Amino acid sequence: MERRRKKKKTRNRRSQFNSKIVIITGVALLLIYLAGSLYYTWNFYNRTTINGVNCSNISTKSAEELISTQVREYTLTIEERDDATEQIKGEDIGLKIYFDGGLDSIKKKQNGFLWPIHFFTKDDYEIGTMLNYDKDLLESFYNYLNCFNEDYVIQPIDAHVSEYQDDGYTVVEETKGNLVKKDKLYEIIQNAVLALDSSVSIEKEDCYENPGVTMDNEALNNAVEQMNHLVSSKITYEFGDDQEVVDGEKIHKWINVDSDYNVSINQEDIKEFIDYIGKTYNTFGKVRTLKTSYDKTIQVSGGDYGWWLDRTTELSELTKAIQAGTQGVREPVYFQTAKQYGDDDVGNTYVEINLTAQHLFFYKDGNMVVDSDFVSGNLTKNYGTPVGTYPIQYRQKDATLVGEDYETSVSYWMPFNGNIGMHDASWRSDFGKDIYLKSGSHGCINLPPKVAKTIYEGISKGTAVIVYELPGTENYTVGSTATEASEQSNETQNDNSQTNETTQNNSTTSNTQTN
Repeated sequence: MERRRKKKKTRNRRSQFNSKIVIITGVALLLIYLAGSLYYTWNFYNRTTINGVNCSNISTKSAEELISTQVREYTLTIEERDDATEQIKGEDIGLKIYFDGGLDSIKKKQNGFLWPIHFFTKDDYEIGTMLNYDKDLLESFYNYLNCFNEDYVIQPIDAHVSEYQDDGYTVVEETKGNLVKKDKLYEIIQNAVLALDSSVSIEKEDCYENPGVTMDNEALNNAVEQMNHLVSSKITYEFGDDQEVVDGEKIHKWINVDSDYNVSINQEDIKEFIDYIGKTYNTFGKVRTLKTSYDKTIQVSGGDYGWWLDRTTELSELTKAIQAGTQGVREPVYFQTAKQYGDDDVGNTYVEINLTAQHLFFYKDGNMVVDSDFVSGNLTKNYGTPVGTYPIQYRQKDATLVGEDYETSVSYWMPFNGNIGMHDASWRSDFGKDIYLKSGSHGCINLPPKVAKTIYEGISKGTAVIVYELPGTENYTVGSTATEASEQSNETQNDNSQTNETTQNNSTTSNTQTN
């Protein structure tokens, strides 16, 4: 019994102690609550900012003094690129604070009896309605900031293709510059002043005008790659001892890049280069100097022998070669070629025809193979053979020559001027002298069959045939008939020289010829 009484007594003591603890705790909490409520009736809650000034846990009066001090000493620093800064001071723009019981009214919204809720919710109080400034003064100071000075402003520049260098092209990095978005920055500064912010970064506020194209632009980089491919070409034209090189130094002047970075080659520029090649190295129809077999040097004009560039086709082919990045030697496309390049494009294989002497020579590799009389076009009937330098158009055995009043078979046919050519004339028993004056051909060079055969076997397409007159080399007595025939011949030569300028590439294998 005694033991039970002791246990009961112990439990009662503990219960009484616990009750006292609860009462004391409750009283303490109540006192804290009452003290906090009273404190926050006159002081701002924790984490309260007014116009950017930290007013946590201070009275309205202290807050007024603190804010007033901040306003009097307020300076806004504007941070610019390249570590430049500018400032706008509150006193310069008439910055003022208006209380008029404003802080007390704001404080009343923070009910002192509700302050514990603030600690549990952890709300921040940001208040910004107590400041004012002179807008005209702010605008005036703003407009005169150095960042708007034309001498200071650097315009943004897009990334772009560099000038051509020996190693090609590169992408030039964009220039950011420092051109400010003026209206946008003004709004940000107005808000910063009202919030008493100490600084504004133009960069962080994205108030700089930025380049439209940066160096990582895919289209720009693709364009540079294409351009470098084009200028990597090195195409060499060889004209005997002379060369014309098409490489980056020329090609970069022909490249066009539009606003969308599409790369092209200017066809007019390439055409100008092709025209230059044609004018410089074409020898078609040129006046040639010939040292005759009579040891006299003469000038021979007329005819259609020589290099003749196919400019249209070469323009297309050169463009393709550049686009492919070609490197190497290129042979141009010709309508017609000559034996060799240079002033002497005939070489040492040619046929020399002296109409005055009615005599020809065939030289092959510098050696005279044939030395023979012939009969040329009939001067009396105006069939005189035209002078000039011509290429052998083709060779044909057993051809039939057909005209208006004749049809003749020949064994060796070698045309060099349209329907005029060299061939055998088996129907003639005599050659040379003055036969051509009245009994000549229709313009062709009639040869003894053996001579025609020898020339035919040694000659090839493109070989030059040089036809000329050389007074003083006649192998007959010159009389009145010869003079009259010669005058008629000169008229024929003038007519034919105009016609022959357009005979290039008119050679055919037709059997309709002139004998």
